[in-house]
Amino acid sequence: MSLPAVYTRAAAYYHWMVALPLLGSVGSVLMAMDTPKEQKDEKGKWMWRHKSLGVLTGMVVAPRLGYRLINMGKYNIGHLPGEGPVMALAAKAGHLALYGFMVIMPATGIAMGMYGGKGLPFFWTTIPGFEEKNGKLAGQSFKIHKFVGTYGKFLIPIHGGAAVGHYFTGAPKIFSRINPFRGPPMH
Repeated sequence: MSLPAVYTRAAAYYHWMVALPLLGSVGSVLMAMDTPKEQKDEKGKWMWRHKSLGVLTGMVVAPRLGYRLINMGKYNIGHLPGEGPVMALAAKAGHLALYGFMVIMPATGIAMGMYGGKGLPFFWTTIPGFEEKNGKLAGQSFKIHKFVGTYGKFLIPIHGGAAVGHYFTGAPKIFSRINPFRGPPMH
């Protein structure tokens, strides 16, 4: 039995539905970090965007993760041409790390807002926090969020760079594997 050459269309949609707000959230927090402290209003706007996009990421990650767990066999796609065992292991480790990043970051960000009592900024509104605050849990969530965010953000360009690298080293169909607008699946 040969493995399928592409992800299911639903998996491809979930990939991009998580990737876009995740990228926006990371980009927004980087902009907030680069904004001088004297520009408090501007820094606050970027953090509002960061938190809103982080909540959106969390809302999409939950069904994506559920779909992934229910459809494990459909994710077992074939390796790329020329991909040896070391590259295959690196790809699996990279994807596992990205899944950890996209679950841990929204979960800890949401925990901070809900248990810290400030709630969750969500674009044009705020989702109220829990009435019963838990500063210890909010603080632990902040520490995890900051640590994972400091290092985890590098997984995104590594992932994209690896895809581009595959494209230029003999796997030009790599982007069609995750394209939700492609034609019928190739096997």
